[in-house]
Amino acid sequence: MEHRVTAVLVAAGSSTRMGFDKLSFDLGGETVLERSVRAFDECPEVDELVIVTGASSENAQRAAARCKKPVRLVKGGSTRAESARSGVAAAHGRLVAVHDAARPFVSQSVIADTIAAAARCGAAAPAVPVKDTIKQAKGGNGKTVPEGCMVENTPDRSTLYAVQTPQCFDRAAYLAALDELDEASARLVTDDCSLFELTGRPVELVQGDYANIKITTREDLPRTENGGKKMRIGHGYDVHRLVEGRKLILGGVEVPYEKGLLGHSDADVLAHAVMDAVLGAAALGDIGQHFPDTAEEYAGADSLMLARRVAEILTEHGWRIETIAATILFHRPQPAPHIPALRAKPAPAPHPVFPQPSHSVYKSNKKSHAHGGILAASAVRPWLHPKAPGWTKP
Repeated sequence: MEHRVTAVLVAAGSSTRMGFDKLSFDLGGETVLERSVRAFDECPEVDELVIVTGASSENAQRAAARCKKPVRLVKGGSTRAESARSGVAAAHGRLVAVHDAARPFVSQSVIADTIAAAARCGAAAPAVPVKDTIKQAKGGNGKTVPEGCMVENTPDRSTLYAVQTPQCFDRAAYLAALDELDEASARLVTDDCSLFELTGRPVELVQGDYANIKITTREDLPRTENGGKKMRIGHGYDVHRLVEGRKLILGGVEVPYEKGLLGHSDADVLAHAVMDAVLGAAALGDIGQHFPDTAEEYAGADSLMLARRVAEILTEHGWRIETIAATILFHRPQPAPHIPALRAKPAPAPHPVFPQPSHSVYKSNKKSHAHGGILAASAVRPWLHPKAPGWTKP
């Protein structure tokens, strides 16, 4: 029995501009690819799915395993056009909806409206009016503005639309258009709609959605507010008094000194500030909420062990710390002899959600606001990103 509509998700790109596999990026419980696949799996107008994969199909297999509808995986080609053609060739539907898997925020209404328009005229795509003034000038490399780039023309913005996906077509007409193109014309195909345009076939634009963004570079990631998570910056501050009869623990390092910090746990002022900062940035409370000083189980606790639990909480909620900047303020003892040990200390726990503390800065404060300088304080500012499998710092 022939399916009426097949969704073809093109997921064969190399993500060279991103620096890691963007389709594996965690949006909080599901990857970019899984979210894109789910949008079509839940769409009543779609009967089956085809996922076009790259060299590795592991991510696509996980996404397919979550689907309730029939799913096929096919290998893509060396270009997006070849990958789209492979997906369409494997489809069974009378209509095909070709979608960039890097657009995970496509809505059900955009999918349904585009399919309905393609059923009427043979080809349709969602689009949004261009908001910016567009200038036409000499061609560049598509990445930077070339030198001596003089404006040649300013098109009427009311006639310009930014085209999105899914782009939907009559499958038979799509394959026929491919056969009609010669090699020179095929090089002019920039998206699936242009295939129809170059062969004289009509294409209808329907209302798209500005939230239906394509994740192409790292700069796109903080803008994924529609169900995703953007970068967060937090601030943590902690202060403890120095008293006799206590060990002085800073960042998990025992600093030889006649006094130590007063507190319910080991009173590690640096670890406490870090935990408060990252929990606050992720809107997940503070250490008083997670480790109350009224609980006997935390009496004398190793703060790095508490940091392990904080790391687990961040991971459970889909967050990863990119950078931590910390400042310790105290008068005695002098910090200089202990800075190498603090910097060499492994990340709390250690845990992959915490970066190495090589970004921290330690200061001696000659004008301490405590009596005789018997106080230590730490201020921390972390930068949080959603987790990204395979993410490496640039």
